[in-house]
Amino acid sequence: MPAAFAAEEVGRFAPLYPLPRLELASGRGTRVRDAAGREYLDFVSGIAVNALGHAPPGLARAVAAQMRVLTHCSNLFANRPAIGLANALLEATGYDRVFFCNSGAEGIEAALKFARVRARARGLAGRDVLAFRDGFHGRTAFALSVTWNPSYREPFEPLMPGIRFADYNRLEALDAALDGSVAAVVVEPVQGESGAIPATREFLDALRARTTALGAALVFDEVQCGMGRSGRLLAAEHYGVRADFTVLSKALGGGLPLAAVLMTEGASAGLAPGQHGCTFGGGPAAAAAGAFVLARVRRPGFLARVRRRARELEAGLAGLVERHGSLAAARGLGLLRAVEVAADAPYDAPALVAAARESGLLLVRGGERAVRLLPPLTVGADEIVEALEKLEAAIARLELTGGTRS
Repeated sequence: MPAAFAAEEVGRFAPLYPLPRLELASGRGTRVRDAAGREYLDFVSGIAVNALGHAPPGLARAVAAQMRVLTHCSNLFANRPAIGLANALLEATGYDRVFFCNSGAEGIEAALKFARVRARARGLAGRDVLAFRDGFHGRTAFALSVTWNPSYREPFEPLMPGIRFADYNRLEALDAALDGSVAAVVVEPVQGESGAIPATREFLDALRARTTALGAALVFDEVQCGMGRSGRLLAAEHYGVRADFTVLSKALGGGLPLAAVLMTEGASAGLAPGQHGCTFGGGPAAAAAGAFVLARVRRPGFLARVRRRARELEAGLAGLVERHGSLAAARGLGLLRAVEVAADAPYDAPALVAAARESGLLLVRGGERAVRLLPPLTVGADEIVEALEKLEAAIARLELTGGTRS
């Protein structure tokens, strides 16, 4: 059965995505169907959003129940679902305060603004922000300014001033990059879009020590690696390092727009009414979804099960690298994984994504040569095996035919 691409998109949608796209019509658990009825194993999960899979039992009921009584009330008023979600997040993570907004980019935008307010309140001279090579933090102005990929930044320059970049995971690069001009450092504990690249413990330890010595804020972007995807609620738990701000989104909302900027009491220094806001942030319906997802992820045994599935996926991908010279490496943390296509392979990463799709497996690129695997956190052991079989079939087919390069 041929895949169903939405030809109607062409000429109607702004040309910001490769059109036409595969049209998905329904999903349950780890599987989706396109508009023609063809089934796929979904290892994209809405780019790490659908942590509980598609149509998880109870989520629609929880959101609908809230929408029947109060859907939206703006930030002029409090609502019980947002208060409940705030209490649960703070209790689960050990942070002191939270700001709700709609997306990861909005969360990063807010955290960096708050970090500059904090610097002023503490009497620090600097307002610069240090980010890292190959990092991705979003598409809004401040978030884009700290995103590395020049092809994302250049069409919109000039962007925010006072941004500097250093090499990720290189301690020696911090010597020149960190000084009294820096008010904040923003980093992903696992770089997602660049291909599931985990930070080293030494690197995050050094960032924490040096920002503390300078008085600068440390901001963790856990938009993709947080909410259980690493096998812990926060990826930072693997490292034993606490940031001043941590940004969560994607999986938090269960498919609804929701982000949370978690902060320590000290990090909130200088914040005052009117400095920042979000009309839809922490709305009742999205907060109800967030509370549902968080409760599921915190159930006894849930994260232990994620770690078991992660070990199975890690071992399976390592086996693929051993058997196929066209793969250079496999890497990641938890259920945020990637394989890297070798530079001399007869195919490239887009070709592997397309071949996997033809085999009935949905994957997403990560960086120039990597392909990410982002299954739901509820993925079964049998589905891990099935995905590995489909991926290996796609690789073997590309190697046999000589592959293609986009």
